[in-house]
Amino acid sequence: MFQFVPRWSIRSALLCLLAATGGLSLLPVSGHAARARHKPALVVATMDSRLEQAQNAAFFQPFARMSGQPVIHRVWHGTVQELDTHGLHADGRGSWSLVFTDDSTIRAACVQGLVVHLAGSTTNPDGCGVPGLTTQVVVAWDRAWSGTAPRWADFWDIVRFPGKRGLRHDPRTTLEIALMADGVPPDDVYNQLATTQGVDRAFRKLSQLRPYITWWSTPAEAASILEHGQVLMSSAPGDAVRTIAPARRDTIGVNADMALSYGLSWGVVAGQSAEQLGQSRNLLHFIIQPDRQAAFLGLYPASVPDPGHQGRVLPVDVQFWQTHYAVLSRRFDTWLRNAT
Repeated sequence: MFQFVPRWSIRSALLCLLAATGGLSLLPVSGHAARARHKPALVVATMDSRLEQAQNAAFFQPFARMSGQPVIHRVWHGTVQELDTHGLHADGRGSWSLVFTDDSTIRAACVQGLVVHLAGSTTNPDGCGVPGLTTQVVVAWDRAWSGTAPRWADFWDIVRFPGKRGLRHDPRTTLEIALMADGVPPDDVYNQLATTQGVDRAFRKLSQLRPYITWWSTPAEAASILEHGQVLMSSAPGDAVRTIAPARRDTIGVNADMALSYGLSWGVVAGQSAEQLGQSRNLLHFIIQPDRQAAFLGLYPASVPDPGHQGRVLPVDVQFWQTHYAVLSRRFDTWLRNAT
């Protein structure tokens, strides 16, 4: 479930975060709109088309009207490799200004110098990104075949529940799910993944399900395969399920027990010109203003979990993925190529 995160006082924290990269003044309306007509547009890459639409209405369009600075927005898959080709090594592909994606990608990009390292704060000591939302990856299933909520172990039971399964085309969340399906308690998942034996165990479990997997890369894709009946059940961000068309939404169930929660953040892309970098900072400062956040939540309301159905939740370990993502991503790609 996407939720706006009141983890810290956004206004005061961002003032600290952005102080290291320069001033924060926003362009006033008068006198700037005409001069900005020929400015290169800021390019913002964000996750999921429906989320993008809400962000455009709440953030990008109002900023463009206020400042005269054009803003272009697009959906991306949230990978470090994709960011690299539109940042420091754009090579004519077009440089991006801001990106919005999961924290582990932002942290990995920060370590590699692909996003600007902002001033730290007590809640964000390394200054990698500015928190925006949190999400939970849940088990979603077609109620037509069962009124009982499946768990991750049932996800692998093809004999009892024959049909396709949807999983994220990424080792993050997918390897954790494989271990929980194999009986590893949530609080021991990262201890297991930190060992060669635990990684082997996760890939063996994935291999059992490989012929039945339909892969998704974005929340919109996860929602689409459920909405169109391409899978019997799928891992999926809870709010992605909530965006399914009303006629179909009521037939899709959600089980949040042993869900995986993780944050999504904004990052300022490195490699921009000084002028563009200043405008990118201004846009980010605009995004986190309380009135803009209220407008966004009016268009993309946060989901509130049912207090009577609180399950176990595994927070995705951002530090673990910051350290191990490169190695496990190569292993995942090799496994995909070699699987038959």
